[in-house]
Amino acid sequence: MWQTIEATVGHAIHRGRYRLEGRRLILEWRGGRTAVWCGMLRPEIVAAQLLRRVAGQPIAA
Repeated sequence: MWQTIEATVGHAIHRGRYRLEGRRLILEWRGGRTAVWCGMLRPEIVAAQLLRRVAGQPIAA
């Protein structure tokens, strides 16, 4: 099941959604999709940090 997440970068609010597949966290946002190892951290924390990091990068054309 997908969970929604919001992250603030500067004055912009970025939205995405995430889910767990085993121990991997899948994050989708307007700019794409990525998967990272979640480990023992709470998935919402990992998703928020990842969304902040990728949302600040420019979108490839």
